[in-house]
This record gives sequence, structure tokens and C-alpha cells, in this order.
Amino acid sequence: MKSIFGVLIFLSQFAFADSASQRIELNAALMSAPAGTRDYRFKLYDKQKKKFITDSDLVVTHTKKIHLLMYDEALKEFFHLHPVYKDQVWSAPVTTKVNGKYFVWAQGELEEGEDFSSLARFEVVNGTPANPKLPLSDIRKGSDSGTVLELSNAKLKVNQMATLHFKVTREDGKPAAMKPYLGAFAHVIATPTSGDELLHVHPMAGSKPNEGMLHASFTKAGEQRLWIQFIEHDQLKTIPVSVIVY
Repeated sequence: MKSIFGVLIFLSQFAFADSASQRIELNAALMSAPAGTRDYRFKLYDKQKKKFITDSDLVVTHTKKIHLLMYDEALKEFFHLHPVYKDQVWSAPVTTKVNGKYFVWAQGELEEGEDFSSLARFEVVNGTPANPKLPLSDIRKGSDSGTVLELSNAKLKVNQMATLHFKVTREDGKPAAMKPYLGAFAHVIATPTSGDELLHVHPMAGSKPNEGMLHASFTKAGEQRLWIQFIEHDQLKTIPVSVIVY
């Protein structure tokens, strides 16, 4: 399976390099499966060294050795998983209920310091009907279980670094109680409507405990889905928003 480079820009973190992304291949055990709970199992093959990657070949990045990101073509279903290595295979349990074709990205850092982001595809069948692929438009406010997040209205231009501020509150307007998630203030995962590129940014804390700031550069014009993840009141919150890049 050919791996596809995902563009990733990090603020004071790490960036996935093109060479390493093309070098590391994600070989999944399954290309499709019925809806339900299963272990998503895969191997990572280093085409340069001609060997499969073990956990000792990787270093910890944001408290994990592998970050596995999955989303459907409609950009509605989303999973951020952390596989473990056992018996020469990486695996992570996942529950998928919605039919459709999914993008699956494995991200990590090689022991020698190269970062990678490798892509596979996966199809869910015999579940609920697939989400329709609808226009995203520019929606910079979203919520999850009583927590509200709002992005600033900064205009985004293709291939230009932009600064986006965001504020997190409770539904009653009170400031949210934020805690770090996986070693960062928050995690922001973004993709264009094509789904075949990935941006993964770790924002800085802002001037107030419930405010953050991220810097990002988008390589494609058009609509982008963003999933913003953070810990609030000791619960993981995942809030989808969308922006338009000009």
C-alpha cells in the first residue's frame, strides 16, 4: 500500500517530514469490516531499512509512541487512538457504527529523529447509513457535553501562516476548567474536504487559563474540518468546527 504524505505544522513541537512519511508504510490487517468494536491492527514498514518497525524503533511524542487518527469521508466521524505494540503488531480498539470509507493516519517519530505520518484506508459496512458529504462552510463555534469553543475570525490564506485564538467556556458562559491533554494545552487536527492531507497542531495556552492560540499554515484553499481536543472538567472534549481558506 502506498503511503501518502500528510502536511503537518506544529507550534514549538515537531513537524512530519516528507521523506519519512514516504519512507514509512502503514500495512493494515483489514481493509474493511462490519460495524462494531474491534482491534484495528497494522504494521509499519520502513522501506529505507527494509524492516518492520517495533516499539523500540520509536520515541515517545506527546506521551505516546503512535497516534492513530481516523475519520470518515464526510468528516463527521472522528477517532484519536493510541495503539500498543504486541506480538509484532500495533493495535488499538475502536468502535465504528457508521458505514463509509475512512482515512487512517499513523503518526510517530523514529528513534533517529525523523517524524512520519502514514495513510491507509478502511471501510465500515453493515452499520448505520454513511454520513452524507455536505458543504462545511465557515462555522467557528461548536460544543461538546456542555463545553463551548469559539475560534477567532482571522482570515486564512493558503500557504500563509495564520494565528487563530480560541476561547473555551461552559454553556452558562463561565470559563472552562482546562487541563493538558497528551502533554499539550490542546490538540487540533485539520483536513481539507478531500481528506487526504492532515494538519496536527498543538496550541499554546493564551493569556487566560481558558484561552488558546495556534499557528497554522493550510496548503489547500477551500473548506477545512478542524477537530479540537482538550481536557475540561477532567473529561476529554472533542469539538468539530470548520473554516474556509482563501
